[in-house]
Amino acid sequence: MQSGDAELVEVMRRCASALQSVTCSVSDEARALAALRDAAEAALAERLEEIDRTKAFVAEDASSTTTWARRELRQDARRTRQLIRAGVTMRELPAVGEAARAGRVSSEHVARFSFALAHVDEAEVRRVEAHLVAVAELHPPSRVKSLVDRLRSVVHPEELDEAWIAGADKAHLSLNPLPDGWHVTGFLPIEVGAKLQAVLDAVAVPREAGDRRTASQRRIDGLDLVLTRVLAEGLPTDGTVRPQVHVVVDAGTLQRALAPDTASAFEPVEPAVLQGFGRVGPNLLAHLTCGADLVPVLVDRIEANRTVLDVGRRHRDATPKQRHAVWFQQAGRCATEHCRNTVDHVHHRRRWSDGGPTDLANLVGLCSACHRHEHRHDVALARAG
Repeated sequence: MQSGDAELVEVMRRCASALQSVTCSVSDEARALAALRDAAEAALAERLEEIDRTKAFVAEDASSTTTWARRELRQDARRTRQLIRAGVTMRELPAVGEAARAGRVSSEHVARFSFALAHVDEAEVRRVEAHLVAVAELHPPSRVKSLVDRLRSVVHPEELDEAWIAGADKAHLSLNPLPDGWHVTGFLPIEVGAKLQAVLDAVAVPREAGDRRTASQRRIDGLDLVLTRVLAEGLPTDGTVRPQVHVVVDAGTLQRALAPDTASAFEPVEPAVLQGFGRVGPNLLAHLTCGADLVPVLVDRIEANRTVLDVGRRHRDATPKQRHAVWFQQAGRCATEHCRNTVDHVHHRRRWSDGGPTDLANLVGLCSACHRHEHRHDVALARAG
């Protein structure tokens, strides 16, 4: 009998008492069984560590502890090595060993302490051992891992930069077409992954109450939205997408700006409208558009500009000017009745396949959900016909 067996016996007694009691709840039984499991694994870890340290496996004609455990305990080598390492940790960190033998922490908790001994300064781990054990007794192993990782970054800050450099060296991204889609594999450097995470977090939020899409589906839809808009607006040439500000001006104001000598000094100038906010003054407009592309869109007498807004049957996709015109005509909102989502797609009222032109009068702005619904409706009608 080893020194820690008294704790194991006590845990076994409490577990048996809980299972035999008619007043004990099923929750109490689960807690007792979990404590028994953890205490038994701690005792097994100590035995396996002693077998390995003293080479007791030789007396039973085994070449190693892992071989002996595979034969006698029906346990694979990986699990045996984990338990041996746990036994060493319990011997080197007395508070961890005491908590494990009493069933207050699991073998997974002990594994986090083993990692700390291997990758953090041992003296520092022993200094904070009591605090980490207290955390382990109340929280899952992931909480201990986060504290160990934090301690490691404090003790070895140079490893953070080493990890960044290593990550940059193995960065790659591959897209492989499959019959039902694309398979994406890759590894992103720290800063690139952080940017992608920030973008996906922004575009993958639920769009409205009752959005039943999974988080993964929302990320895919958000990525589709970003890619569609990038392609529609043009790919960046300098590695960044510069800010875009939509400003609405009437034709008279535009004429005054282009030829001030022909306008009356007393003619009022309509303030510019920053979409999503409202009217803004000239100084704020200059500040907002600093370093950005300013895209003026005529909203007065739009019929007079059909030569630049209509492309007939020459192109299937709407031109950038047409997209801006549709967006402003609908104030950025989906044209479907009662839908308040933003415009994501410019749709042909009369289908292109049926001879519909890419003219402003035949274009309507829809959100992604309504756009999918329109196409599914078209498919259903085609099948019915």
